[in-house]
Amino acid sequence: MKLGLCSIAFQDKPLDEVINIASDYGFNGIEIWGKSPHMPAEYDESHVKSIKELTQQKGLEISAYGSYVNPLMDLHQKHFEEAFKIAQELGTNLVRIWSGGGPSKSVTPYDKQMILFRLVSLSQWANFRSLTMGMEMHNNQLTDTADSILEIIERTNMSSLKTYYQPLAQHSAEENQEAAQKLAPHIVNVHAQNFDEQGKPCAISEGVVDYSKIVETLNAADYDGYIQVEFVRGDNKLEALQRDRDYLASLTNPLVESSLKDLETEPV
Repeated sequence: MKLGLCSIAFQDKPLDEVINIASDYGFNGIEIWGKSPHMPAEYDESHVKSIKELTQQKGLEISAYGSYVNPLMDLHQKHFEEAFKIAQELGTNLVRIWSGGGPSKSVTPYDKQMILFRLVSLSQWANFRSLTMGMEMHNNQLTDTADSILEIIERTNMSSLKTYYQPLAQHSAEENQEAAQKLAPHIVNVHAQNFDEQGKPCAISEGVVDYSKIVETLNAADYDGYIQVEFVRGDNKLEALQRDRDYLASLTNPLVESSLKDLETEPV
């Protein structure tokens, strides 16, 4: 399992600075946020090229392109093709997508059928190009529960359509753990978040979701993708980032982390 940083965590900083932060703080890769200022509203080939070059110089992998495309958009095929073009030029085959349609409990039958119909077509298009779509697991989307995500995946039935996993504040710790277990075979990326008992975002190590169990579930499913810090909480964001990164590293690669800490404390 690899450690990643979502550039949205520092959306107020220029992308080149965020890439430097990801490298300096020991991450393996970075997910590029698909909105300004990290990605201009209009496609810019030179900007995309410079992102790829800088990440390579810093020894980072681009884990995914975090687009905001969804199958209910006007001219949805055009927007999807552009997102995949950006991803390929960045050097990743993974594009984060959204379902649209509103919450799974209130989505209209028409919108649900349209989402499913278009995702079949888009998945076929992606499959021919060895590209992967990772659906964002998020509140107020059709993908707001494990069951609704599984329904989409099963009815679409294409290997190019996968899902992100992230705990949701509206769900209990047990529900979030159960979702990880249900979705594990289909997870292509993880956004690590946590919440206190009142649902307020907090440090990944301090919330109600037990990430040791989440990581155990992912390992049991032979998941070898990224677990990523999406947002950082606290007055000092860099200290908070280091704390979250070190906590996730202690779970995903405890032997290496333990050895590094021993070296740091050895006298010279």
